[in-house]
Amino acid sequence: MAGRSAPSVGRLTMMDVVLVFALLAVAAILFCLERVPVDAVALGVLVVLLTSGVLTPAEALAGFASEVVIVLAGIFVLTAGLKASGALETLGWWAQRLASASSRRSAAVLLPAVAVLSTVMNNTTTTAAFLPVAVGQARAVGLPPGSLLMPVAFASILGGSITLIGTSTNLIVSGLLPQFGEAPLGMFELAPVALPIAVAGIAYLILLGDRLLPAREENVGLAQSYHIRDYLSELVVERGSPLIGRTVGEAGFGKVWDLNLLAIARPEGLTLPGPDDRLRADDRLIVEGPLEILIGLEASRGLAIREPKPGSYSRVLHGQARRLVEAVVLPGSDLVGRTLKEFRFRQRFGAGVVALKRHGEPSLERLGRIRIRVGDVLLVLGEEPAIDQMLTLGGLLVVSQRSTPIRRRRAQRIAPITFGLAMLLATLGVMSLPAAVLGACLVLLATRCLTPQEAYAAIDWRVLVLIAGMLGYATAMAKTGAAALLADAVSGATGGLGPLALLAAFYLLTVVLTQPMSNQSAALVVLPIALGVAVEAGIDPRAMAVTVALAASNSFLTPLEPSCLLVYGPGRYRFLDFPRLGIGLTLLGLLLTLLLVPRFWPLGG
Repeated sequence: MAGRSAPSVGRLTMMDVVLVFALLAVAAILFCLERVPVDAVALGVLVVLLTSGVLTPAEALAGFASEVVIVLAGIFVLTAGLKASGALETLGWWAQRLASASSRRSAAVLLPAVAVLSTVMNNTTTTAAFLPVAVGQARAVGLPPGSLLMPVAFASILGGSITLIGTSTNLIVSGLLPQFGEAPLGMFELAPVALPIAVAGIAYLILLGDRLLPAREENVGLAQSYHIRDYLSELVVERGSPLIGRTVGEAGFGKVWDLNLLAIARPEGLTLPGPDDRLRADDRLIVEGPLEILIGLEASRGLAIREPKPGSYSRVLHGQARRLVEAVVLPGSDLVGRTLKEFRFRQRFGAGVVALKRHGEPSLERLGRIRIRVGDVLLVLGEEPAIDQMLTLGGLLVVSQRSTPIRRRRAQRIAPITFGLAMLLATLGVMSLPAAVLGACLVLLATRCLTPQEAYAAIDWRVLVLIAGMLGYATAMAKTGAAALLADAVSGATGGLGPLALLAAFYLLTVVLTQPMSNQSAALVVLPIALGVAVEAGIDPRAMAVTVALAASNSFLTPLEPSCLLVYGPGRYRFLDFPRLGIGLTLLGLLLTLLLVPRFWPLGG
């Protein structure tokens, strides 16, 4: 392919180029640290580029009207329609019925089903749909859930890379190509490489997954695994206490003292407290929290600390009318980024969070102040109606329990048919992808498969803002000439390497950056540089784009990808379990990419 001249810098100065590089460094660090939300980072980048004059308002905001953002928002809505139809749960539990009584045979049924579903749906949504299925299947045949959960997450990632809509990363790559004079990716353009990688990867997971993953049996109960006993105490309301006659809400155990009031023991029995329950003299309050806080309460509120009676924690957690369940926080949940106190969890659901696990480790202290993240596992105590309400309102997935969504009769047929027809029309070129997706969304709304409120709630706005903001940054890299300068530097440093070595280098660079960043962020950062290098080296930019897209999706070395975060806690994994299984998949993906990409996109252009 003929080389392309670097964009004209025009009135922009070298200081603007330095600013663009500085923003790249700052954004990359913030993406890795996760101290600032990724959408806020992207917006901050846009604000700096606007106020510095590097981008005009039209250039900075063009990303929000881009085809990538519009299509991705529509896919979120269509996925919500499929969930309302019950199709995901039906497919998952049908696959479980076909599974057998061994880890390999179970994986041989579940993993292909997960990969196929992921070709048309977000891989995180697919993992969430199959998580309780895999846990139920593992327990049904006497296997630890960890033997299936990580392979399920990895299969969803492999399947998502096959089609344009399977992952937002592919849409991002497609949206950036026109800036380099290339047409967007076709619906199945990645499939000649991604499909063999998926088939080989699933075979690898089926044959070696049970050997490479540790068999950690669930030999302790939930309470023990979260170390509940270490933090359980009993407070007796003494006669004359100022708390007598006040409601639980007015007493401020959670709001003021950061204590988790689990139950109230009275002569008539043990009850789960509500915010309007009034305290009485001699009430025994089963609470969870640090000793120093309990001592402060004892001195100021007329309470006496007592050691829990033998079996107290068991009676609280496993009473006849109560259930203790693990619930995984899903992407898009209103809980994400908020504390349990801010969310008013107990008031909303009538159930209490007893403990929390993040990255497989329990965290009990100051539970009400911990900001919830995707993949956190909450140990929830409540009565049956409260647990059902928690499931119905969404955003949480109870591990090992089949979800029972409210299926709308009209959505059961209309949503799957509408989704399939939209994808068919886009694939055949009858309609553009944005037109097909938006038309399908309109059908779901017109037939009341979804309400407008549900459609808007289904969209992950943080991802859209991230993509729109970083598309603006990509424009700044091209406009200032920063991308061309960086491409020249990389080309000079790798002058002795052939085209295949350059593909391998950018594949590995993208894989490395994908681990601490999101895969979308890694693709947005690497792709403009990689395409610039491809132009300078005379490599077909499409070959480089496919390589970066596949590498960004291959996030198998750490549990930081959202699909992996969902299975981290329920699978009882440790951090190093992921590279133990994932490094083979990563190398397999690299090898097949280098073998297949040149066959379909000749490197010489």
